[in-house]
Amino acid sequence: METVSLICKKKEVLDFYKNHPNLDFETMNLIFVTIMQNLMQDMNSSLNSNIATQLLNQIQGLQNQMNFVSENVVKLQSDTIMNFSAKFSEFKREYIDDVKMVLTNNTVDKIAPLIKDHNSILLDKTQLMLNDVVPKNNEQLTKQLQEILKVFHSSISDETNQLLKSTINQQTLTDFINTLDNKFLSAQSNSQQILNSIITSSEHRLDSRINEIKTSTEQHIQDIKHLSNTSQTSQSLLQNNVSELLKKMEISSVKGKCSENVLFNILQSLYSTAQIEIVGDQKETGDIMLMRKNKPTILIENKNWNKNVIQEEVKKFIRDVETQNCCGLFLSQNFGVANKENFEININNGNVLLYVHEVNNDAEKIKIAIDIIDNFKIKLDEVIVTNGDGYNIDKEVLDEINKEYQLFATHKLLQIKTVKDFSSKMVKQLEDLQLPSLEHFLSTKYAFSSSKYICEFCEYVAKNQSAMSAHKRGCKGKTNICGDSDNVSPISETIQQTNIVIQTAPESGKRVSSRKK
Repeated sequence: METVSLICKKKEVLDFYKNHPNLDFETMNLIFVTIMQNLMQDMNSSLNSNIATQLLNQIQGLQNQMNFVSENVVKLQSDTIMNFSAKFSEFKREYIDDVKMVLTNNTVDKIAPLIKDHNSILLDKTQLMLNDVVPKNNEQLTKQLQEILKVFHSSISDETNQLLKSTINQQTLTDFINTLDNKFLSAQSNSQQILNSIITSSEHRLDSRINEIKTSTEQHIQDIKHLSNTSQTSQSLLQNNVSELLKKMEISSVKGKCSENVLFNILQSLYSTAQIEIVGDQKETGDIMLMRKNKPTILIENKNWNKNVIQEEVKKFIRDVETQNCCGLFLSQNFGVANKENFEININNGNVLLYVHEVNNDAEKIKIAIDIIDNFKIKLDEVIVTNGDGYNIDKEVLDEINKEYQLFATHKLLQIKTVKDFSSKMVKQLEDLQLPSLEHFLSTKYAFSSSKYICEFCEYVAKNQSAMSAHKRGCKGKTNICGDSDNVSPISETIQQTNIVIQTAPESGKRVSSRKK
């Protein structure tokens, strides 16, 4: 198992944790790591007020923890002094009482060993008391107290030896007891001074550290406030930009421009070899001009209104077509056109004009409308003018042709929709006809051809029908074929079916295939 360790070589940090042994190194670092992670994760323009509030709460919590730790340290050190003084006073009282009893109730030859025993007991008690009261990891304090107690024990031993060498009477006993009492008081006073000095220095260091953390915290708070203000400014700017964009979309000119761009992209995908120009900013040119090789030029007028297009716009469209002397396609994206039927065909100076309702940027509708204009224009040119000799078409016949084309366009759209729905349902049902277990078993015994989706234009192999549909939308082979189909008349071709016969020799496991055409 990998061992993870934390190493610090800075003397200032080591001294801090030595002087405050109740602070765990790992716990304190985890607290600061959590704060830094929260600060670093969202130091960007997207910092919002909620995150800033959370960070401020965490920093405030850290300050409260540090204050709590400081109070606990002071309380712990005060309790240490009180416990040390109380136990030391108790040892003094017991020792003096024992010495008085020894000196009073024993002969001279028995006093010396008894006092030495009591001195040894006092030394052991003070050492145990020192180990219990003073924290074990505070080496500096322990060392200083041991030096004081060592001097204290040495002085008591000296006083005891002097007493034993002198004449023992009531006066010498009283002087000896008073001397012991003074020695105890001196040792206790020196110990308390050391403890007080260490507590004072610890408090100063802790206060200094807390002030540093407080200063750093205040700086972080200012940075967070600055980031929060910056984020709010960016959000306000973004909201203003979005609001301005939405307001612009309500303007008819901007709305019409967006619709023109959508229509332009549709035409680009339908006619990759055509010259398509947005001419809405030019006079008497409509919105888009569609120019193709060996095909009539078409002026396209696009209307993205929330109501039926009025008659004045139709008159303007006819005037533009007359000025450009070309065919025209009038598209109403959402509603109809005043005084014009859906897919209504008009003839104007030998040019074909077509009106389409509720287009909704349907590429199929747009392509059908352009195909109608192309085919109608070809037939119209054949009928009207040949070598100066003209042919007249009765208005009734022309009206019938117009009605037939309208009916044809409507039925064509309906049939296309029906075929698409039927085709999609049949494909889905056929895809559901699968025998995966049988297919897996037979594939281990025979040469097996699994179902694949292959593009008929470029032989691209797709994983499923969705992938094939996505491929066909941008297939270069399809684009080239569609471009050529604009110039080449449809021809009928015979497709020969290929039957594949697979034979298997069970004994050898070899597969033999032959192809018949």
